[in-house]
Amino acid sequence: MRRRVPLNAVRAFEAAARHNSLVRASDELCVTPTAVSHQIRLLEEFLQSKLFLRKNSRLELTPESRACLAKLTEALDLIDDAIVSLRKPLDMPDRLVVGASASVASLWLMPRLQRFFRISPDIDISLTTFIQRSQIEADTSDVWICNWRTNLDRKVELLLEEEIIPVCSPQLAQEYGELSFRSLRDLPLVHVDRAKADSNGQYPDWERYLREYGIARNDTAKGPRFNQGGPAIEAAKAGMGALLGRSILIEKALETGELVRLGEAYPIRNPYYLVSSMQVTSSAINRFKDWLFAEAGSKPGVYAA
Repeated sequence: MRRRVPLNAVRAFEAAARHNSLVRASDELCVTPTAVSHQIRLLEEFLQSKLFLRKNSRLELTPESRACLAKLTEALDLIDDAIVSLRKPLDMPDRLVVGASASVASLWLMPRLQRFFRISPDIDISLTTFIQRSQIEADTSDVWICNWRTNLDRKVELLLEEEIIPVCSPQLAQEYGELSFRSLRDLPLVHVDRAKADSNGQYPDWERYLREYGIARNDTAKGPRFNQGGPAIEAAKAGMGALLGRSILIEKALETGELVRLGEAYPIRNPYYLVSSMQVTSSAINRFKDWLFAEAGSKPGVYAA
């Protein structure tokens, strides 16, 4: 059976050889000079060869031990670096990478995150935003929020559902004389070109919404257009036109009165999912997920198609 190299003895020899002193080696290793000497003798017995020539109480390396000293020092440094990389400082928080669209991140998640930090000060969040589905599905986020059913081998849980609601600024409603569904016959319109709208799409455009509610207009394509919900909401708040707002993104603006509701929510509710690994081993991830479900007012449950 092969004998294991005595690493403590190797470390004692390397320190003594580097300092050329048992005393200085003992100071570095926080042991006595006698203990260093004892470890060196153990290594010499293991190797069946001398490592030092002792002349008048002075240590002198043998040619063989001198030749291997640099390699031993490098090897021990590599071991130290590897061990240090495994050690997590006691005060270093867990860090989670959370993915969401820019609009959901800024308008739904960010206003709530401070509440999470109050109850979980030991967890840090790195928030990554995306525009296209491929961006987040190729990412290494611990969890992400999305409005599609991923085909990846991940746990997909229904987080919340949103409504599509026609809204505008109170100033614009007042300018057009009334705050009612009928205002949509005349109000300028703000558009979000975030996805191709068709008869089976999740998000109706203005042409589809007005047609299905029996409001005739021949200028439904006019008005400013945006590819993200956030800028479109700011445009609506600034009075640029009425917007088909997504309920999870406009809830704060409705609460503060920056936007007002004009009519009925579209009858199709759109789901949002929380996506994570099939086997979550981090308690920090589970705590964050539990908090998200509580904020959304829903219960965790794996989505089944």
